[in-house]
This record gives sequence, structure tokens and C-alpha cells, in this order.
Amino acid sequence: MLQLFRYILFILLLTPTNLLIGQNQDQILKAEELLISTSGKERVALLNELSRLYIDIDPDKSVEYTKEIVILTADDPIKKSSNLYNLGNLYRRVNNYRLALDCQTQALEIRRQINDIKGTASCLNNIGEIYKILNKHEEALNYFNQSLKIRQKEGSPKEVAYTLNNIGSTYWLKKDYASSLEFYLKSLEIRSKLGDKSDISSSLNNLGNVYKNLGKYNKALDYYAKALEIRQEIGDKTLIAFSMNDIGGIYWRLNNYNESLSYYNKSLALRKEIGNKRYIAATLKNIGTVYKDLNELDYSLKSYNESLKIYDELNDLKEQANVFSSIGKLYESYNNFDKSLEYHKIALNLHRQIGNTKGIAYSSNSIGEILMKYFISEEAKTYLLSAFEHANQCKDRSLQKITSENLFEYFSNQGDYKKALEYFREFSSTQYDSIVDQIDKGKIAEFEANYEISKNKNEIKSLKAYSRQQTIVIYLFIALIILAGGIGYIANKNIKIRKEATQALTEKNTELEEINSRLKETEVSLRDLNLTKDKIFNIISNDLRTPFNDMKVMSSKLIQSFEQPEIGSQKDLSQNIRDLSFHTSDLVEKLLSWSASQSGKTKFAARAFNLKELLDYSLSKLSEQQIEKNVKIIFNLDSTIKAFADTASMTETFKNLLSNAIKFSYREGKITISAREKKYLVELEITDEGVGMSKTNLHKIFRLDNDYLALGTAQEKGAGIGLLLCKEYVEKNGGKIWADSEEGKGSSFFITIPKSDKLMGSVPQANH
Repeated sequence: MLQLFRYILFILLLTPTNLLIGQNQDQILKAEELLISTSGKERVALLNELSRLYIDIDPDKSVEYTKEIVILTADDPIKKSSNLYNLGNLYRRVNNYRLALDCQTQALEIRRQINDIKGTASCLNNIGEIYKILNKHEEALNYFNQSLKIRQKEGSPKEVAYTLNNIGSTYWLKKDYASSLEFYLKSLEIRSKLGDKSDISSSLNNLGNVYKNLGKYNKALDYYAKALEIRQEIGDKTLIAFSMNDIGGIYWRLNNYNESLSYYNKSLALRKEIGNKRYIAATLKNIGTVYKDLNELDYSLKSYNESLKIYDELNDLKEQANVFSSIGKLYESYNNFDKSLEYHKIALNLHRQIGNTKGIAYSSNSIGEILMKYFISEEAKTYLLSAFEHANQCKDRSLQKITSENLFEYFSNQGDYKKALEYFREFSSTQYDSIVDQIDKGKIAEFEANYEISKNKNEIKSLKAYSRQQTIVIYLFIALIILAGGIGYIANKNIKIRKEATQALTEKNTELEEINSRLKETEVSLRDLNLTKDKIFNIISNDLRTPFNDMKVMSSKLIQSFEQPEIGSQKDLSQNIRDLSFHTSDLVEKLLSWSASQSGKTKFAARAFNLKELLDYSLSKLSEQQIEKNVKIIFNLDSTIKAFADTASMTETFKNLLSNAIKFSYREGKITISAREKKYLVELEITDEGVGMSKTNLHKIFRLDNDYLALGTAQEKGAGIGLLLCKEYVEKNGGKIWADSEEGKGSSFFITIPKSDKLMGSVPQANH
């Protein structure tokens, strides 16, 4: 009776109703309780069920139950090979690739012995996938090709397409994009015949990945958009979210940040709806990067921190490290190098903790670069050498190139030219690889021109099946060969003509892509021009009209006042007219200077100058403003510091920054001017103790679409053009400008100026 009860309970556990709630803890407890007294086939079946129940909530438990199944079925080669295969997949799921490989290899040997051809192909494919994950590309290709050979004879078209796709992705990881494209297209051709929309969309997405890595972003976007269209037809929200995330990445690379944010946010909304935390965190990280490039520090940090929180919950140390690296880059872009180092070092420690060689190389290089360029520290060598060593270990050519270049620069600066030459040779070898990449791109263009699928943009839609028209053409071609003995000559000639036509079409396509890219650049330029125009018109219609109207009113009153004996009102009106004239004249001067700079008419003649002397000269132009508020100026810099820039534009920059500092300072306030010498540049800081500004307004001050205007402590007005002019001049002189502020506590403005002509490559030099 007891045995019958157990059997009934066992059957109930395996019914579809219970399968639907398989992850329920009560069901797991019942199954484990039953397992204690179960043996034979029933035990194997129960172990299988427990393995399935635990697979999502505790994969390690799932592994333990499957290991027992392997032992219990050891006498049956078919079952043992199948269970070893499953155990290998579970080990792969928990990232134990050594044991995964061992299980799949054992399963492969058994399947070969029992002549299980299809099972052999599956094992070969799985072993290839493990080697691909381990970045052992040649081994992966060896196993994939063995699997493909069997599947082309014995397997289904779907399996053939799957293995072709794996070969394509391995070549993609090897950065052999020509071969990758070839195998991806072959896989797509088969999948299109089968009509499996999900597989077709995956292949299209893979093609988008190839073109993304080749820098052909418009073509990548085309493939991603086609994949998205199919996925929307299917209604698969997970795949739709992936496509939107990929499209967001392309728009980011095209510097179209608004479109990028739009797609990333759509992807994020879907992923939140689905509830997959890992993908939510990945999208938040991407959004943080877009906000970084939009100079929205607060929003960028918010997104990065939300991403970090999720990765912390998932205990994903690798992705946490990647986010910390991104935050480090964010602070570096704001020239906050201390903060940047702090976050890069956190990332490095995490990469070391998990043994991520590529991550160690990346973070070590980031730290070394900052220490070398901005702190001129000998400690940089330790990090740069570590980065180079780990880049070689992971065989990442782009990292090898960067790290060898940095070591060449470091040892050159130290005067160790023997060592510098050694790393220059390493750098040169990576440059050779870049040339090879260009040759590969040429091969891809040739391959596209000859490969039938790539003839025109509408071809992808017809890949769902061979079209009847293509079939008719083929039959007609065969018939013509039979009917006419001389058709070979004509056919060859036609093929040549078709090749020439295809080549011409390919060249036209490339030309159109370049035009498209230039149009996008033009679109950005036009947007800036429109904003410039709007800014100028706004100043003319508001900031210039108002003072002229005021002068008309005051001058009329002044004329009328001459009829009165009192001279006091006449003095006040004259004083007001004078102040207004100065203000308007200054505004017009700034407007004309900015307009000239925008139109490229401003001439720059860079030369060496004494920083303190130019600051004193700039202050002398503001003496009246300074005296009126009785503001104290404190210099905190070496009077011998020299910089290299156009002195006229830098004088205007200093005047604007100092004028603003006085304007927003309280009476009898204090302004501190500091300067720090770095390796290649001088960093100037102008700090006041005035009204300050909020973080939101701080991010607006250097933007064309800025609508933020503030009155000075004595109600001084401004048009918001001075800081735009400063930004223009500083950047044209090869430097950077940024600010920090706290409402009610004052503001600090920072600019960097080159110390020599080494950093002046972007500055237009005057003809002498």
C-alpha cells in the first residue's frame, strides 16, 4: 500500500499541472522527500525532474542531481552519453567550462562508438561553442567544421544553419569579418528557405554586428531595422528589446544621442516589463554612456548607479567592474582625475578578483594613462606594463596597440629610447594588422559584389524562399545551354557584364553611404547653425532692443531736465546712459566676436606668453567693475608659468571669466585665481564665493540651446554669450573648459591651455 502511495505521488509530481509550478519550493521538498526511498528507473526519472526544477533557482543543485543520473545510467551507453551531454550543458551554464568540456568529450567518444551520427554532430557543435567562449578560436572552428560536415550529410537544414551561424560568430570574434559575413549569409540563406522568422531575424542581427564592427553604421542600422521589423511581427518582446538596444548603440556611434536615448529607453521599458534584471542593467549602463556624451553628469551617474545596484544583486562582478570603468571615464571627461583613478582602481580590483585578463588590461591601461599624462607619476609604468602583459595574454590586438603605444610614449618621455624602440616595434606590428583589416574590408566589398544575396537592398525580403522568378531564370538558362552550343561564350560575356554592373552598383552603394554619412554630419552642423542663428536673433530682439529703448527714454528725460535748475537729476541720467552704453557696447563686441568665430573668420596666432602677465592685463580692463564692488583678487600661482596660445582670444576669455566672477560676487567678496602645471598643459582655476548655481543650470551654461540667464548680485544683466565665446576660444586653442558650482557657495571655472605647440595641431596657425 505504501509503495502504491509513493508511485501515485511520483506520477502526480510529473503531471503537466505540477510542471507549471515546478519551481515551487513545496514541490521540490516533496520530490526530495520521495527521493530518499526511491530507486531504479523511478529514481532516475525523479532525479531528472529535480534537476529541471532546480535549473533556474540553483543550477549547482541541478548539476549534482544530473551527476547521479550519469552514475546510475553508466551501463547503458545511449543513456550515459545523453546524460553526459546534459551534464556538460549544465556545467557550461554555471561557467565551469573545464568540466563542461570533459563531459561533452566523453559523450562524443561514446556516441562515436555506438555510431550515433546525429548525436556526434551535436557533441562536436557543443564542444566548439565551449572553445568559442574560451576564445580558443582555431579549436572552435575545428569542431564546428566537423559538426557541419556530418550535418550537411545527415542533419536537418535547421541544424546546418545553426552550425554555419556558429562558424560565422567565431570568425566575428576573430575579427575576420570577410569570413564571418560569408558564413552568416549562408546560414541566412537556409533559414530564409525554412521561413523561421526568429532564426531569420537572428541572422540579420548578426550581419548588423559585422557591419557595426566594420564602422559601416548605416548598413548595420539597415540590418538591425529589418531584424526589428520581423521581431515585431513575431511579437517576441525579448528579441524586440535586443534589436532596440542594438539600434540605440548605432545611433550613439553616429552621435545622434537623442535617437539613441529613444531606442535605449524603449528597450529598457520592454526589459522591465519582461523582468530580466541582467538586461535591464545592461541597458541602464548604455543610457549612462549616452548621458555622459551629452555632458549630463547627474543623469549619467544616476543610470550607472542603478545599473551597479542590479549587478550587485546578481553578484556579477565582471559587469560591476565594467560599470566602475565607465564611471571612471565619466569623471575623466570632466577632468576630475582623482575621482577617475578611484573608480578605475575599483574596477581593476574586481577584474583581478575574477581573473578577467582583458578587464585587467583595460583598467590597468586607463590608470596608467591618467598617471602618465596628468600626474606625471613613475607609478604609471607599473600599470602600463601590467596592461601590456595582460593584453598579450588575451591576444586582443586593439588593447595590444593601445598599451604598446602608451609604453612607447612613457619611455620616450623618460629618455629611455632603447625601451621606447622596443614598444614602438610592438605598436608597429599592430599597425600592420590594421592594414590587414583594410585588405579584409576590400575582400568583403568584393564578396558582397559577387554574392547573390547582397545584390540589392530588397533581396533580404525575398530570402524567405527561392522566388519563382529566380527558378524560371535558372531553367531558361539551362534550356538555352541545351539549345545553343555557343551559349557558353555569351554566358561568360554576360557574367562579366553582370560583375561589372554589380561592381558599379557596389561603388554607387558605397558612395551613397558616404553621402548619407555626410548628410548626417551636415544635419548636426545645420542644427548648430540654426541654434546659433536663433541665439543671435534672440540677443538682437531682446538684449539689444531693451538697452536702446532705455537709452531713448533716458536721453529724452535728460533733454527735458535742462529746463530745470537742479543738476542732480542730469548727472544721474548721464551716469545711467553711460553705464548702459558701456554694457551695450560690450554686448555688441561679444556678439561680433562670436559671430566671426562661428563663421571661421577669426584668426589665431599662437605664441608663448606669461600667464600672470596676461591675467593682470585682462584684469586692468575690468578695474572699474572691480573697484565698484570692492572685490579682492587673490593670485595663487607661480608668476613664471608660461602657456602657448593665441593671446588675443585668451585675453577675451580671461576678461569674460573674471567679469562673470566679479558680477556674481557679493560686495567686498573674494576671487581666487590658481594655476597648476601638468605634463602638457596648464590648468587655470577662477573661483568666486558668490551666488553659485544649481547642478541643473550648471549643465546648461556652455550649450547653444541654453535658456539660463541670471542677474548679478548688483542686478547686472547678461546675454549668456560670454561663456559660449570662452568655450569657442579655449577649444580653438587646444584646451578644455568646464565648471563646478554649488548654489549659495560660489562657482569655479576651469580651463586648460597647452604649454607648447605639441598640442596645437587643431589650432589654425596664422601665416607669417
